[in-house]
Amino acid sequence: MKVLTTLLLLLSTMAFSQEKNPFSKQLYGYWEGAIIKSNSYQQIAVTFSQRDGKTYSLQYMEEWYPAFGEFETPVTTDSLGRIIFSTGYGKAGLSLDENNLEMTGEMLGFNPSIYLHLKKTTPPPAQNYTVEKVAIQSGKVQLNGHFHIPRYLSKKTAIILVGGRGCWADDTEYNLYGKLLRRYGVSVLAYQKRGTGNSTGDCNTATIQDLANDLAAVHSYVAAHPNGYEKIGVLGISAGGWTMVKAQEKVDFDFMISNVGPSTSVKEQQMQSMAYGAAEYGVKGQALANVTRYTELIFSAPANQKGLNSMNQLLEKSESENWKDLLEDTDIPGDVNGISELWVRRHNFDPKDELQNFSKPFLAIYGDRDWIVPHEENTAKLKAYFANRPQLLTTVLAYNAEHGMEMESKWVKMEHNQTYWHFYRISPQVNLAIIEFLRQHQLIE
Repeated sequence: MKVLTTLLLLLSTMAFSQEKNPFSKQLYGYWEGAIIKSNSYQQIAVTFSQRDGKTYSLQYMEEWYPAFGEFETPVTTDSLGRIIFSTGYGKAGLSLDENNLEMTGEMLGFNPSIYLHLKKTTPPPAQNYTVEKVAIQSGKVQLNGHFHIPRYLSKKTAIILVGGRGCWADDTEYNLYGKLLRRYGVSVLAYQKRGTGNSTGDCNTATIQDLANDLAAVHSYVAAHPNGYEKIGVLGISAGGWTMVKAQEKVDFDFMISNVGPSTSVKEQQMQSMAYGAAEYGVKGQALANVTRYTELIFSAPANQKGLNSMNQLLEKSESENWKDLLEDTDIPGDVNGISELWVRRHNFDPKDELQNFSKPFLAIYGDRDWIVPHEENTAKLKAYFANRPQLLTTVLAYNAEHGMEMESKWVKMEHNQTYWHFYRISPQVNLAIIEFLRQHQLIE
């Protein structure tokens, strides 16, 4: 009986392992094409591969760079034999023409239809860059990340990336800023914030001084690199704009790039964001007075039971008054001790002095629909700070862009009754502005 059972198990395993792969061998490889709606398209590239007996699609949406735009999803078939996989717009169902090496189909469930057409082609050429794994010591903390280094370094320019608020781990090996900028001969160092990913330390208790010290340690690493970089700059994203300016107190950056980074103080930004956010959410009257008072308390409430009670009394009204979503989790103390550990208190900073004294090129990019870091107030501050050296300041206002620089999908009406479908994308002005700025100041060829 034991032998029979073993034999049956073996036959079952063999049958499973020999189950026919539902996909043609022609599927596997690199495909390029477009997502199409009405008279508009959005480019997409997909690599289909097999791993552990399963098929996957690795998709590249460059119009979504540098915020996101690369993701891998599993591939299946449906009862009609169509190839099914998830995309940024939902599930796609495609039919494969094995002879002409083309696939066509649509996103499922859309009316009017959104089509997808792919053509198999040669994969991109062999990489002309290296990606070095780095481990950088900052006091007792070890910062881990990757250094994207192009093989051709005509200008010997390097950029350090600094992320925004939050304690999530960036995927530094495949960083999309790195992928963009290394094409232009720029080396890019992306590291994981302390206490995230493989970096040690505690992100949840870190202060802006801690993060600035970490950035200074990364700068020292780049400055000592055997490539001998001649220009070392920094690109700060959102709250990373404060971190990079704070680090300038002890580091001399050759240039700064701020992508939706505030030039106002932390308190100014929080109060402005609250006001614009309240308007965005339709918060008025007593509810507006309550959220304004709560925003003031995250800076001023005493770290005692009375202070906690004052905050909790307002928080109890936040959901019914529709303003709780204006707060971050780190704006809400769990107990009395949590008041002094609120994010705004650990990162309270005014970049005024350093920005007034920064005598190197500075690029600031803002979104004109961004209510988190509103462009009018921040641009005005920068122009005042650089009033005696305006040639060093470049400000860019990205049309219709939100805080993540995303632009909405919608129909756009043009002159002569022409319309087209504008696909969701990251504002093209982000990458255009960065490359133009680097060229203008001879940091790339």
